[in-house]
Amino acid sequence: MADLIKQDFYYFPSASKLKPENYENVQSLLTNCIYLQDSDVTVRGFRIYGSPWQPWYYGWGFNLQRGQALLDKWNQIPDSTDILLTHCPPLGFLDWVPRKMQRVGCMELLNTVQRRVQPKLHVFGHIHEGYGMMKDGTTTFINASACTVNFQPMNLPIVFDLPNPRSS
Repeated sequence: MADLIKQDFYYFPSASKLKPENYENVQSLLTNCIYLQDSDVTVRGFRIYGSPWQPWYYGWGFNLQRGQALLDKWNQIPDSTDILLTHCPPLGFLDWVPRKMQRVGCMELLNTVQRRVQPKLHVFGHIHEGYGMMKDGTTTFINASACTVNFQPMNLPIVFDLPNPRSS
């Protein structure tokens, strides 16, 4: 966290108020939400799983090398997940970066989502240029980036409906 603030990739008004002793336990500052880090919760019958990991990107948090390190994280996602929340997109879904002329999503996440988990909904962000929604016939993919590529909070919330939860 201290390194990110020093790098000044973008302005962190609230992070600049954090004291170094709080960096390790920043989750304790979250008092009115459920923080999902490689964990799940069931809400109104929907099993929701969240994971913050992403393929290495500069010096940001929750970076892992592509390949086995990320696959090990994605293998923790339960098969019975209805809603998957990740920071990064799967390869080929709302992950195009025009400036780099490439897709930057995660192949291991794509395989996990399409071949094994097949959630009703997969929500992510990270690639601000990819804001929007796509479907593959089984899963609805939503890139819910609130900010534009220039870090301006201009993207509107995306509203969606889900069918009833999977029967147990």
